[in-house]
Amino acid sequence: SVQKGHEFFQTKQVFDMLKDLEDPRGGDMLVKYIQSNPHPHWKTEAALRLAEIGDVRAVPFLAWRLTQDPVKLYKNDALEEMQRLALNDDERTIAARMLADLAILYPDKLDQIRAESEDAVLGWITSHPQPHANGLRALAVMKSTKVLPKLRRWADPTDPLPPEGSPPPMPDSFATAQSALRYIGWMQDPPAWNVLEKQIARRPAKLDVSMASLQQGGLAIIGMSVKALAKGAADGFAQWGDPKAYPDLVKHIEDPMGNEDSRYEACFALSWVATDDEMKEVVKKVHDFNKPDEKSQLIRSCYLEALIHRPVSGANAGLLDLITPTTDPGVAAQAARAIGFGGVDTGIVPKLMDMMKDNSMRNYAMLALLIGSDPDTAGRALAQYTGSGPEAMEALKELYDKSFGYWSAEDYEKGLVAKWIVNAEGMRFVKVNDALQDWPRNILERDLQGIVFDNGPHSITRVQFRVRLMHDALGSDPNKQKQAVAILKFMKEKGVLMAFRNEQGALGDMARRAFFEVMNPKMPGQPLPAAASATGAGNVVPP
Repeated sequence: SVQKGHEFFQTKQVFDMLKDLEDPRGGDMLVKYIQSNPHPHWKTEAALRLAEIGDVRAVPFLAWRLTQDPVKLYKNDALEEMQRLALNDDERTIAARMLADLAILYPDKLDQIRAESEDAVLGWITSHPQPHANGLRALAVMKSTKVLPKLRRWADPTDPLPPEGSPPPMPDSFATAQSALRYIGWMQDPPAWNVLEKQIARRPAKLDVSMASLQQGGLAIIGMSVKALAKGAADGFAQWGDPKAYPDLVKHIEDPMGNEDSRYEACFALSWVATDDEMKEVVKKVHDFNKPDEKSQLIRSCYLEALIHRPVSGANAGLLDLITPTTDPGVAAQAARAIGFGGVDTGIVPKLMDMMKDNSMRNYAMLALLIGSDPDTAGRALAQYTGSGPEAMEALKELYDKSFGYWSAEDYEKGLVAKWIVNAEGMRFVKVNDALQDWPRNILERDLQGIVFDNGPHSITRVQFRVRLMHDALGSDPNKQKQAVAILKFMKEKGVLMAFRNEQGALGDMARRAFFEVMNPKMPGQPLPAAASATGAGNVVPP
């Protein structure tokens, strides 16, 4: 009916506003609403909003939703808008993702989370031809023993590799194995170690699965299958974090007939498994693979990927030699990122500034300074683009944007996220060709706001980050408190900042200022009007 349709869109608008705000003070009201037994869709929406503010009370409601088939739930609904929900399983997919986030956030409550949701998640993933990665992640984090027998079978498919010339698609068993290998590594299941070693070396000895070989035809499906197994195994090793994986990963990285994607994944895994001495060996390998041929340059670029995520103290100066007018562009970009993420020492600033004089090296030197130096140094360097054409700046923007595709909790714990934000904010006051440079802030803001999904081993999601920031803002460490509020402001977390305006002392003062500037972005640094200083009722507590 028209009336029911009107009610649907009104309710949807309310839930959209709740999602936009993510106000941690809304937990009690959401629980009360769910307990009133509303329409299944709105019950689901309320449970998701509850989980998104990090409230563990969402678990049983998310588990309930996982037991409900969307076709049975919505197909015969009176409203067409509800009937559309029967066409996909998105609600259960998101519910499983939220369960994984909550399990990661509350390791002290895993017994409760497992008791309330394990059977529901397991039932959902086994009701489909392939188990969904979100469900596997939730079960891995909650340390489910019930999923282990299945996970072991999925991680080690008995199917033979597809023969050469096989038509699409890739067999489901290998796609499932890629996820299963990662999550069995996350669970650190002792019998699975041999499976990880087996799958990363699954490529038949005479089969070349490099991209150049796969493009020649006939090898696409077997190549994709081998790549899926190797990537999954690399991710499993990364999640496990055991240095025993180092030789297996290095062997795969240096295999010229292996697929480039899985080799890069193995380099990423090195940053999570290698010892300090082994990372020094990685630095040496970066310099040893110095031949100009494409295969050597790929390995060098790959090892730099490990240094980007796990910088080695004192290695920065040595990486400068990799940025030359004749260096492979991919290697130069990776070297610049490794220097930047490792932190630019004052001793190498003059060398980077000198590189700025050469157009062939300028963008790489600028990238390192923009990520790893201080705002003043980066600003002075960026100002040197005055007089350049727009194409130079566009190339720099692309390099910068591609540097922030992955975020980990360690990036925040080490203060790196706060540093990147300070540098990006500082560029707003730099003029190049009479234009203020606000693009670093815009790019970083967009990339940081986009961390909705798990993005690989040890990555952090928006929900996890929000709750961590809330805890630090409410903590006793003034430096962490200041950083947390600054990041919440940068992420435009309106609901959290609005809640913190009620707090006493420095937190309340910072939150009121941050909330005002989020809502009035064109008025930074302006005195707060009286209305902006007013506080509401009730303090916020950690979810």
